[in-house]
Amino acid sequence: MAETPITYAANAHTSERAQRPRSEECLHSRKFKLFATGGRRLPHRDPTLDISPMHSWQNNPKQLRKREADPETASYRDPAYRHDLLDRWDEECLRHMRPGEPSGALEAIGAVTFFLVLVTTAILSIIILIASKGLPSKDDLITLGLTYGFMYAVPLGMWVGGALLRKLDPNFASRVRPCFSWELNRRTGEVIVYTQSRETRLAPQVRYRLPFHEFDCYLHSTPTPQGLPQYSISLVHYAEEVCIPLDNVFVSTTSHVEQRAAWDMLQRYMDSSQPLPDIPMMELDRLRDPASREHDQRTGRDPRFWRDMDDATYYRHVSEHQGKLNAFYRV
Repeated sequence: MAETPITYAANAHTSERAQRPRSEECLHSRKFKLFATGGRRLPHRDPTLDISPMHSWQNNPKQLRKREADPETASYRDPAYRHDLLDRWDEECLRHMRPGEPSGALEAIGAVTFFLVLVTTAILSIIILIASKGLPSKDDLITLGLTYGFMYAVPLGMWVGGALLRKLDPNFASRVRPCFSWELNRRTGEVIVYTQSRETRLAPQVRYRLPFHEFDCYLHSTPTPQGLPQYSISLVHYAEEVCIPLDNVFVSTTSHVEQRAAWDMLQRYMDSSQPLPDIPMMELDRLRDPASREHDQRTGRDPRFWRDMDDATYYRHVSEHQGKLNAFYRV
């Protein structure tokens, strides 16, 4: 099946845009500066060097081949299929969802707890019968009945209450489902932030739509319980009070190298004049990206470079890349 490449918008991001002077006045309040920009601002780079955090190398060749054989991967080529996916990272966008409260969570927890209590009390009753060598006394039966009644009443109330709530308020389920949180769109060069309101339905509601080059990246450090520094990064708009924590995508680590590499990879990813980062997890997306397809045809890159690699060669590349990161960021 032929891959259909996307088309970049006229205002798609390039590294040149990040070097332009900013004319708007910063509107950040003191409180916003304290919590959002309270870290080290990382530099904007021209992303010609293929840098990526080690976190993005988790998919080895065997896993890539397994993913390629998955029928869902074939359907992923259809833009209509991907349009409403809550989590995406492909040639078009990096999208993260806001974890919602699952619909019917109260009902589900109540049902599971009820059956756990049922099994527990059944086992407990058998133990009591064996220990008493016969039927317990009347007082013991009353005490046991009250205890069991309370143990059943709580989960049963949650189960029934959840079911009634779902029936009486049909919109409740749609309000608490996960929904879009933010998106970095390579095709348009925009950062899209969706509303965080509990009233959000499945149809995403855009709160901000801002150019990527207007965002800065901040490296934050917080101590772990053991007193070690824990690093994370966030994107902050230079003028508007918009902050996007990235620790749900690039997990917090005790190494600042991972976070710096993540920022440089994002700049490479968003730059439509550069090919996609050449990492295993994005190899299947390269044929649909115009800049990557042109680059690979020009350089003669094997389209199955990562997928057909043997394990020994792959882990040698992993080790070499870790060394490159350490040297580049001078650990």
